[in-house]
Amino acid sequence: MTLILPLSDPCCFNMQELASATEHRANVSRILLSRSGTDHLSTADLELKASPLFVHLSHGLALTTGSALGSIPPTIDQCLSTYQISNTVGLTVGARAWTKHAHRSQELHPSDVSKTSAGQLGWWGRAQGSKSQLNEQSLILFWKIVNAVTWRNLHWLPHQVLVYEIRVKEGYGMRWSQDRSSLKEGEDVNERGEDERPWVFRGFVEPMIENGHEVGWRHRLTFPSASSSTSNTVEFAHPSHQT
Repeated sequence: MTLILPLSDPCCFNMQELASATEHRANVSRILLSRSGTDHLSTADLELKASPLFVHLSHGLALTTGSALGSIPPTIDQCLSTYQISNTVGLTVGARAWTKHAHRSQELHPSDVSKTSAGQLGWWGRAQGSKSQLNEQSLILFWKIVNAVTWRNLHWLPHQVLVYEIRVKEGYGMRWSQDRSSLKEGEDVNERGEDERPWVFRGFVEPMIENGHEVGWRHRLTFPSASSSTSNTVEFAHPSHQT
């Protein structure tokens, strides 16, 4: 993913960075924009440039209490290749995840669910059709999210599982994971210092809501207005944690 300098602050519904994130990001941007090498940098700048925090922010990631500093996110090509892996019945991993997830942007009471002018149900659309149609539509969904990303982060799950998460402004998104428990640090790193352990598509994510697990992550719908490209978003309660 191409970064535009100076780095901009990530934004996402119900997600919040650390209070110091904007200041740290400005310092990282200033160092990245410098074209005179490191000779003119202050001791503080040199220390920042050598830190895991610099690695994290220089990749355009959000800075939260749960951020995995010093790790490098997968490329778009890596994300796409794992998303497009086919299973035994001919569905891609992404399409299979979509068929299991699409209902989560329905209302708790189906009779109250509205439909868009295109006849799609909820933010995720309607997962139906032949295998080839599902694969094709899920690929469109992949690019819908990637091309509108406003929030990207790396964080840890238990048992040394690194998670890469991307979200659009409304909070919808996708996750990938990388198991780092199998090998010791540095044993699976290429000559460029990049970790070559495989990334796995983990699934789609919903906007953060306080009682998400209790309601199965179902919530009010967010639709584009018929006369406007902006979405009508219903406020949710603030989450109890951030990633």
